[in-house]
Amino acid sequence: MDRVKITNTELETASLSLGTVGFGTARSREEAFEQMDLYTDEGGNFLDTALVYGDWACDEAGCSERVIGEWMARKKNRSEIILSTKGCHPPIDDMNVSRVRGRLIHEDVEKSLRNLRTDYIDLYFLHRDDESVCVGELLEALEEEVRKGNIRYYGCSNWSTGRIRQAAEYAAAHGLQGFSCNQVMFSLADIDPETLSATRMMALDEEGYQYHRETGMALMAYMCQAGGYFYKRLAGRPLSEGARRQYDCPSNDRILEKLEKLTREGWDVNDFIYAFVRQVPFPAIPIAAFGSRSQLEQGLKSADRKVPDVLLRELAECKQRQIYR
Repeated sequence: MDRVKITNTELETASLSLGTVGFGTARSREEAFEQMDLYTDEGGNFLDTALVYGDWACDEAGCSERVIGEWMARKKNRSEIILSTKGCHPPIDDMNVSRVRGRLIHEDVEKSLRNLRTDYIDLYFLHRDDESVCVGELLEALEEEVRKGNIRYYGCSNWSTGRIRQAAEYAAAHGLQGFSCNQVMFSLADIDPETLSATRMMALDEEGYQYHRETGMALMAYMCQAGGYFYKRLAGRPLSEGARRQYDCPSNDRILEKLEKLTREGWDVNDFIYAFVRQVPFPAIPIAAFGSRSQLEQGLKSADRKVPDVLLRELAECKQRQIYR
C-alpha cells in the first residue's frame, strides 16, 4: 500500500486508514481482530479510533480503543502501527454539553492511553470545538501532552477554518508545534449541511479546501463512503430515512448514473471514492470502515488503484459545488 507523509511530521501513513468506529459493537472483537490482521497483512499501518467510539452500545467506555489495545498487545506490533485517536467529545446523550477544555484534554489522553495499552499516541485529535474557549488554552494543553511524551502530534476534527487559522497563528506566535492534520467530512457524495448541525460535524467547504491548499496541511476524510450510499443504491438496497435526508439530491443522482456505467466497465465504487479524496493537491487520507471481510478485501484492492483524471473530473463536475480545483 502506498504511503502518505503527514506534513511537518515524521509520520508516513498508509494511503487508506482503517476506521474502527464499530469495533466491539457492530463488529465483534473477533471480527475486529480479523479486519486489523488483514489490513496490516496488506501493508496498512494507520488505525483511526476515538475515546467515544462504542459508548452508545457498551457498558464500559472506550470500547473501540480497548479492542485495538488488546489486539496490539497480542500481536506485539505497537511500533508498526500509527495510532490516531480523538478526545473531548460531548457526552453521547447530550451533544450540547461541551467537553473542550484544557483539563479534559489531559483526562481523555490518559484514558485513551490506558484503553490502547500504549504509552504514546501518534496523532491525537480534538473531536469537537468550543469557540468560547481560548484556542491558546487548548494548544498549551496539547503541547504539555507532547512534552510528556504521551502524544507525538495533534490535530483537530470538526473545527471551522477560522478557528484553525487562529490556532495556527497562536502556535506560530508562541513557538508551538500546532495542528498537523484536520479530520473532516469529505466525500465524492454531496451532503445536505443542515443535517449535520445536531451532531456538530463539519464537511469540507471552499474556505477549508483553500486553506489546506495554501498551507499543505494534511487532511483525513471521514464518512468518505457516505455510509455506503452509492453502493446501496446501485444494489437496490433500502436506505434509511436519515441517509435519504443527508444524500438524496440531483447531484448525487448524476454521480450515481456515471458510477453505474463505470461499474459495468469493471470499476468498483471504492476506486472513485478513495481516488476522489487522494486527488487533492495536499496530503489527504480516506478513512474507511467495513461491515465484512469481503468489503474490506475489496476496499484494499481499491486503496491505490489508479483512476484516470478524466473520470475523476467527470464525476466532480456532477457535484453541486465545484470547490475542488
